[in-house]
Amino acid sequence: MRLRVLLLGAAALAACGEGGLDTPVAVSVNDVPPAGPRAGAVVFSEAPARWGQDPFVLNDAAIAGDTLSLNLSYAGGCARHEFTLVASESFRESDPVQLPLSLAHDANGDSCEAWLTQDYEFDLTLLRDRYRQSYGAGSGRIVLLLDSVPDGTLLYVFS
Repeated sequence: MRLRVLLLGAAALAACGEGGLDTPVAVSVNDVPPAGPRAGAVVFSEAPARWGQDPFVLNDAAIAGDTLSLNLSYAGGCARHEFTLVASESFRESDPVQLPLSLAHDANGDSCEAWLTQDYEFDLTLLRDRYRQSYGAGSGRIVLLLDSVPDGTLLYVFS
């Protein structure tokens, strides 16, 4: 199994132009990405492009507790990809309040073309805390207005 992982890692690096059949490439088992979802950052800003504008596809979205889980697909395979959930600095007044969100993707210059699908998780407690500061309430509901959500809007409920 270890030899298979080493060979697959070497092949992936060679496909990205970072080695070749003539160049020995050292890849360890530790270079294999961990299983499970990756953590994404959450920020408040009116300028989501600051955190990246690389393309991606949002396949699925769900909220459980204080965690937003997204299934994302994108081209790459040779560099670390970073996703940032960018929340508007102000709520839209309604019942429940609404909060516009954008998802920014920074591929860090990855020009590889493998089609990757990965789960990402975003901690929503920053949004909850901003709500509590704004409205003085312990519990609440926020409609998260995230572009391209496959099944419509997302409702974040907390106590």
